[in-house]
Amino acid sequence: MIRSVSVKNAVKDTLEVFQFDQWLRFYFVVEKGEELWIEIPDDTLAEIKKDHPALYGFADMVNNAVTDYKRSQENVCSYVAARLDGQKYESTVLPQVFDNATFKVEMYIFNVWLKMHEKILDEDSLDFNGWLKIYTEWNALDEVTEYRSKLLNSGTDPQFPSCETTQ
Repeated sequence: MIRSVSVKNAVKDTLEVFQFDQWLRFYFVVEKGEELWIEIPDDTLAEIKKDHPALYGFADMVNNAVTDYKRSQENVCSYVAARLDGQKYESTVLPQVFDNATFKVEMYIFNVWLKMHEKILDEDSLDFNGWLKIYTEWNALDEVTEYRSKLLNSGTDPQFPSCETTQ
């Protein structure tokens, strides 16, 4: 029982880091020459430190740095490995997260939400709490719940994402 609760909590914590990374890249990526950089304003960093202290280290790590999909995935995986694997959870828990059907389906669902709401999210700059509020409300819709159940019951593997650093 404890092991399944740990995996369930680790899935939730890991999802939050991926979602946070998406939020940062959505609002704080700027073009510098041929590269994309993450530049988080100081007031936003202070807000993150106050509201999401567990995620502040991630924001600080990626701030004022070049980004792309590969680097982003590596940063998230490294952060999850450093902050959760062996720290918050036993070292056997995190490797189970990335193979976990619920994790993969939840990442897929989150990415569907992001694509569907991109235009709305682009209209106003939302803080991470605002993002999570909109996502949570959408995620609770009957249609989304049914879709999630179908995905989980079908055994379909959306293969989102993978982290070699924790395996």
